[in-house]
Formats: sequence, C-alpha cells, structure tokens
Amino acid sequence: MTRLIHRPEPWVFLILLGTYSAFWQARDWNSASRLMLTYAIVDHATVSISGLEDQTHDRAFVQGRFYTDKLPGLSLLGVPPYLLAKLVFRLPSHPLDAKGFPLWPADYWVTLGTSGLLSALAAVVLVRIARSLGCSPRRAALVGLAYGLATPAFPYATLCYGHQASAFALIASFALIWQPHGPPPRPALHAVLAGFLASYAAVIEFQVGLVSAILGLYLLAQALGALRKPTTVGDFAVGALVPTLILLVYNFLAFGSPCDMGYFHLTTKIFADVHSTQNPLGLHRPDTARAFALIWGRYRGLLFYAPILILTPFGMITLIRRGFHGAAIVSLSTILAVFAVNLSYPEWTGGWTTGPRLLVPLIPFALIPVAALLASPNRIVLPLALLLSASGAILMLLFVAVGARVPQFYPDPLLQVVLPLWRGATIPGWTGEPFARSLLTPYFPTSPRWLPILPLVIAQSFALILMFKMLNPPAQPPQ
Repeated sequence: MTRLIHRPEPWVFLILLGTYSAFWQARDWNSASRLMLTYAIVDHATVSISGLEDQTHDRAFVQGRFYTDKLPGLSLLGVPPYLLAKLVFRLPSHPLDAKGFPLWPADYWVTLGTSGLLSALAAVVLVRIARSLGCSPRRAALVGLAYGLATPAFPYATLCYGHQASAFALIASFALIWQPHGPPPRPALHAVLAGFLASYAAVIEFQVGLVSAILGLYLLAQALGALRKPTTVGDFAVGALVPTLILLVYNFLAFGSPCDMGYFHLTTKIFADVHSTQNPLGLHRPDTARAFALIWGRYRGLLFYAPILILTPFGMITLIRRGFHGAAIVSLSTILAVFAVNLSYPEWTGGWTTGPRLLVPLIPFALIPVAALLASPNRIVLPLALLLSASGAILMLLFVAVGARVPQFYPDPLLQVVLPLWRGATIPGWTGEPFARSLLTPYFPTSPRWLPILPLVIAQSFALILMFKMLNPPAQPPQ
C-alpha cells in the first residue's frame, strides 16, 4: 500500500473517476439508445427495446418491434454496473410505455460504470505507456490527467456514448502489443487479450474498425520482423473472434440474420438518408474542405478543444528520433484513419457535441507522442504542457458543467452557449438542461448554477497537490 501512493497510476485513476462521478448528465437520443438496450436485457431478458422506444429516436424497427440502432458493445458493458446498482440501491426497473424524460437514476450508474470507469482506465494505460517512454512519475501523471481532464475525453466520460469505451479498448490493445522492453512473460495471453480488445472496440463503434485492423497489422509486422513468435498472430485472431461472434449472435437475435444490423432499419429519416444496407456507416468520398474546421477553431477544432495536442507533431519527431518507430507508425496511422472517417461522414459535425465528437477515439494515440516529448530533457516542454493542459481543463469543465453537448447550429459554442449559460442567461432555442446536475445540486437548490461545481474544483486542487507531493522522488542519502 505504501508503494502505491508513490505511483502515478492510482492517483490518476482516483482523481479522474472521482471527477466523473460528480456529474449526472441528462440523457439524449444517442445515450438513451444504448441505455435502453441495457435496461431491456436486464429488466426483460430481451434485446428489443419495445416499450422503451419513446426514450430515443436513435432506433430501428423490424417486424413490429423496436431495437437500438447502435451496435450492442457499450450496452453489454452496461449490464454489470446496472445489475450491481439495482442490487445495492434497489433501483426499480425502467418504466415501460413512458414518454421521453431526461433523468433516471440508473443512467448515472451505467454511465459511470462504462464511460467513466473506462476513461479513467484509459488514462492509466497512457500513464504506463508514458513511463515506458521514459517519463518520470510526475510527467507520466500529467499525460494521464491531460487526457482525462483537458481533452474531450472529459465530457464523453460523463455521457453514455461509445467513444470512451472504444478508445480504452484500442489504446489498451496497443499497450498489450507494443513491448519496448522485450516480449511479455505471457505473450500468448497478451496477444489474445489484445485481439479481444481491438475487436470489441469495433463492436462498440463500427467506424473504429480501421484502427482495429491497424493494430492487427502492427502485430503481424512484429511477427514478420521476428520480434514476435508467428503463433501470436493466431492468438490475436482467436481473441478477435470472440467479440465478432457476440455481434453476430446479437444481430441474429435482433434482426434474424448475423449479417443484418440496426443501421439497415432506421426509423428517423435524417439518419436513414445517410445509412443504408449498401453503406451502413454512411461514408462518402472524404471532403477535405472540412479538414481545417476539424483541426482548428471554436466550432469543431480538435486543437481548440484539446490544446495539449498542439505538441503531438513535435512528439512524433521525438518518437522517431528515439527509435520508437512502431509506436510512431501506429499513432500516426490511427490519427489519419479516424480523421479520414470523420471527413467522409455527411454528419461530420457530430450533432449535439463538445468539440469534434467523432475524433475522440484518436486522442489517446495522439498523446503517445506528447508523452515521448515530455520524456525529453527540453526545459520548455514541461511548462508548455502544463499551460496547455490547464487551459484545456478549464475549457472542458465549462462545457461539462452545462451538459457537455451543444447543438451543431451554434457556430461558436463557447461564446454563444457555454459562457452565457454560466452567467445564468437564457439561450434562444435551447432545449437542453441549463446546467448539468451534480451530486451536490440537491444541497444548493437556490444558489447560482455553478456553485455545486466549486467543491469539486477544491477537491481536485487538493488531490493534485497531494499527488505531486507523493510522487516527488525521495532525496538520495549522502554517500
């Protein structure tokens, strides 16, 4: 136990999970679609959401019954935390045939047990990667906290979307494959787990399948280069087969065919016009005119919403110079693949969102080069990283506190929506919650909307000071 308090991983995990647990966001169509499948499985032992369909318009309709239009991966991950919450807190089953409503207690526990928990674990994986790249405990902790608090990972850790779960699965799969200090003690087990995670990421979000393939090719390249035994490729394939079978069985139970899926039976026209049997992801030729808006600017600019990633190109050079070619190739390939998918999607803005929602799965991979840069002796890097992380953390807290989602028809979400809501203004056409509910909201019924957030900021500050004190290396005794 004494050794643990001097390691960055427990600190990063507890700070992040504690932060995420402070927020209870209202549901929307996207999150409700996944939540309803979890409730249908646990409460009624079915994969049909009939009776719950009015909670969302992200739904499919087949042979007189409603289903989620999403892949089942996140909903299945929500089953254990939902069962646990029902057992511990005696939560009632979700009501059937009710009109849509924004808040339900089980939503909080399922979201925390999936998006929140897996976001904190993804940060822990990044800490371990940073340590392998040569970062000190403090600098490794900065990488994990920057990911969890200073990028759009923060808002999506408080929402029941698939982005954070798939991001964890992908970065954890990479960490199992990438072995900078030689083969692991159980290479077969590592390969099986890596294959399972890479494949399961695509069962959560189909569009990250390109990244799953990149990870598989990376392992194959290691085997061809005699860095791994050829059998590890087969082990990876065995692991990848399990989530694939889960998806095929779900499709058969829901739609009558292993090759069918919810995107083929959409009930909402704006989505049905994008997705089809011939093109389930709705992808078209990449529209490069969107590239600048996805990189820079207050609308959907990745570098505005995650300023720490400004250091990524410089870190990529550092990775290559230090000989971490595999990590550099996977990082760059993942960034380009996810970016290309977003450029190819007609609804590229992501709808109601904080920042470029569809780019969220690439963020952990974009932070690998940042970790390499922080491991370098350059004196400018650390203060710059701290400044960028602090600015990103403040920005993300502003967004999370007002619900973490701003409609796509506001060209300047920060100035037009977020800051006015913090000031208590009324936004024309705004239909969402004016401020996110926190665990302390019931104790401040008439206070300014932001006041329940203040104890969280104080607790975070105290935890960060204590963490950096505990991670201070002990002085060496005189010889």
